[in-house]
Amino acid sequence: MSLSGNLKTMDLAELLQWVAMGRKTGALAFVKDKTKNYIVFREGSIISSGSNEPTYQLGQYLLFQGKITESQFKRAFELQQQTRLNLSAILVQQGFVSQEDAQKAMISRTEEVIYDLFLWEEGDFNFTTAPEYDAEQLCLININVNSVIFEGVRRKDEWKRIRAVFPSNNVTLAPRSNADLESVPITLLQKKLLSLASSGKTISEMILELHGSDFQVNFELFQLYDSNILEVKQIGEEPKKAEDASQLFNEGLEYTKQHKWPEAIAVFQKVLETDPQNFRAHEQIELAEKAICQELYRNVMRPNKVPHFLVPMNTLSEYSLSHREGYVASRIDGTWDVKSIVLLSPLRELEVLRALEKLLKNKLIALK
Repeated sequence: MSLSGNLKTMDLAELLQWVAMGRKTGALAFVKDKTKNYIVFREGSIISSGSNEPTYQLGQYLLFQGKITESQFKRAFELQQQTRLNLSAILVQQGFVSQEDAQKAMISRTEEVIYDLFLWEEGDFNFTTAPEYDAEQLCLININVNSVIFEGVRRKDEWKRIRAVFPSNNVTLAPRSNADLESVPITLLQKKLLSLASSGKTISEMILELHGSDFQVNFELFQLYDSNILEVKQIGEEPKKAEDASQLFNEGLEYTKQHKWPEAIAVFQKVLETDPQNFRAHEQIELAEKAICQELYRNVMRPNKVPHFLVPMNTLSEYSLSHREGYVASRIDGTWDVKSIVLLSPLRELEVLRALEKLLKNKLIALK
């Protein structure tokens, strides 16, 4: 069986309780913009989780914890490409981390993926009893759903407190001039954050620098703020809200449903201006472009048709062709068919076809 929906219409805690009370086995997948998290269940209990977010990959997580260095991570990654062994095993074999530390990190980051979902204000979800995940590749854990809900709700409340002081990650902090560093115990991670704050880094820059997640870095900074060690120096202009991109994305999907491909592409490109790494928008643009290409092949030019000029080539400069259109025109020799010109061109398929379409409309070429 399967169940799909949106977190705006179904609370995450209710969703987890539905799985637990039904003693269901399967996977819950959550998608928001470019992020995909999933939770794996066995008879209603959580046994694993995963994410495509780099910060929740084992190497990045160990970097954030200060257990390995970037050079060690780079070396382990190179060895993994050569041997195809598990990254955790390589890190232990090379002596970069202990078996205990590697195991603890795998469990912690597996739990963090789940807790992160409680901070999502929106996102699509899908439960299926036939998940696409390889059980042998999972980090197995055993967490009671009620315990997860308790911790998740606590973090959600903590996040509200944090965001009341740090409205976004575009905030700069600085050490207080009268901060008493002797009486407050400070962790190694907090010392790093103090150093980064002293250098004028924003929270966003600190997250990148430390390979951390939004919650983890904001939480540690808030502890320093709450202990009167850090103060807010500057609150930068908030970036466009995620719902703006979400609304645009939905608008693009509506154009897609109506087969208004150019309009859909234009909207998805606006999404990418806000969120350049939005893989769903990239996918939708690719689908729309393929649909336009198929329409052009079907209605304007067959792939096996051969273009030939109706005007002397030395007169093309009179027709205001772009350099890309000029390049496509230069490939027309009366022997190459449309498919060959597309395949041999360094331009995108749609760009080539659009250029040929323009040449056809301007009666500069014909097809045989």
